[in-house]
Amino acid sequence: MASSYLLRLKSFLWGSDPKDASLLIKLDFTILPYFSLIWFLFGLSRSSYSSAYISGMKEDLHFEGKEFNYINTTYLVVYAVCQMPGTSLLTIAPPKYVFVGANVMWSILTLITFKMNHVWQIILLNAFEGGFSAIAYVGAHFIYGSWYKKSELGTRAAVFVCFGHLGSMAGPWIQAGLLESLAGKNGLPAWRWIFIIVSVITIPTALFGWIFIPGLPSHRNAWYLTEDEKEHAVNRLGQPQKITWDRTVFKRVLLSWQFWLLPTIFMLYSLAIQMELNNVFPLWMASRGYTTVQQNTYPTGVYATAIVGTIIYSVISDKIQSRWQCSLAIGITFVIGSAILIADPAGVAGQFFAFYLLGTTYAPQALWYSWMADVTAHDFQLRAITTGFMNSFDFAFVTWWPLIFYPVTDAPDYRKGYVASIVTGSLILPLVFAIAYLERRGLRNGTLGRKFEVVGSGGNESPESPESPESVVVNFPAKR
Repeated sequence: MASSYLLRLKSFLWGSDPKDASLLIKLDFTILPYFSLIWFLFGLSRSSYSSAYISGMKEDLHFEGKEFNYINTTYLVVYAVCQMPGTSLLTIAPPKYVFVGANVMWSILTLITFKMNHVWQIILLNAFEGGFSAIAYVGAHFIYGSWYKKSELGTRAAVFVCFGHLGSMAGPWIQAGLLESLAGKNGLPAWRWIFIIVSVITIPTALFGWIFIPGLPSHRNAWYLTEDEKEHAVNRLGQPQKITWDRTVFKRVLLSWQFWLLPTIFMLYSLAIQMELNNVFPLWMASRGYTTVQQNTYPTGVYATAIVGTIIYSVISDKIQSRWQCSLAIGITFVIGSAILIADPAGVAGQFFAFYLLGTTYAPQALWYSWMADVTAHDFQLRAITTGFMNSFDFAFVTWWPLIFYPVTDAPDYRKGYVASIVTGSLILPLVFAIAYLERRGLRNGTLGRKFEVVGSGGNESPESPESPESVVVNFPAKR
């Protein structure tokens, strides 16, 4: 019985093809945990600023007006600027050096933060941290899209994103624990300790990455893969139709619908979800008399629903090999949740329900990056540049949007922000249909998808069944 259950679980996780299973098991215990741990630490680090702000940093460093917003804005500006260069660098430099170098510098900057005594120093350090953090999210999605198939990618991206949510959940809980156990230890207030802890635990993760990060499949340099597995990794996804940097790259990219529509819909998502950021929930709780510990811990439920929503939507989209249906559900959830907040129900239960429900709309962080990888798989440079631009473009708006719609000076009344969120959430819906239509058209006419080499009957490589949407590529048009 147990053996049968394990076989079914193995088939669910890694498929029924022994060659795929052998490769996926190794990838899922190397690149998947490395990037997931890095994103966990990223979430932990970023949530630490919010926790620290309401746990003593505001008073100790004498924050005034919108200075807390300026910390996030400065970070996001540099983060956004560095993303496209970062993902492009991964196409020409060994990923191991890029990621580990950035991890180490990020760890050092986080450690330095605990010694800062002025707001301007925190703002400056956040700018540098934004530059070295920029590769973590988009770079991971780029690497995953290079190794995993369409039927595998969404679930792995969901695991990766959920580790970030776990980090965001852990930050306030750690801060709450520090308030009770380490406050004043060695002369340091609790909010300073969390930056020391995050920095220290980043170093072993960087070491793990140095050992296990492979290059791209075509590099064939992952030491833990056999020669057959390396060859299978190269062939099973097929080859992009365009793979070289030349003078046509920027024309191809700038004239593609993928480069504009995917970043636009992700930007709308990032603006719509601002009610879950900027300390909106904790500051609303503060106005209702909740304690500091409760303000740190209760909002972590948002990340719990984010994890549930991300996993459910991503697994479903992998199984049906289509992303638009789940994307539509996310857009509708934005409308419903924002409408509840605008209505401002008298009881606290309605507010809590709305914040937790809207937590499920974090799912695009995995779902839409997987969708982007699906529709750019045919062009190596388009995928690299769009991966970076998709996050950079939304930060071009997110950097100033909270200053207008969610400034801390409006707390706890964020009605204009909630109205802005219902508008941007509603705009997601027509874009979902547009992208789905263009994807379907591209698969039909052969402009999307990778190329598979035809191997003779004696060969051991073959494309997936042409009935699968994933295999509708140039050499094997879909059967009708």
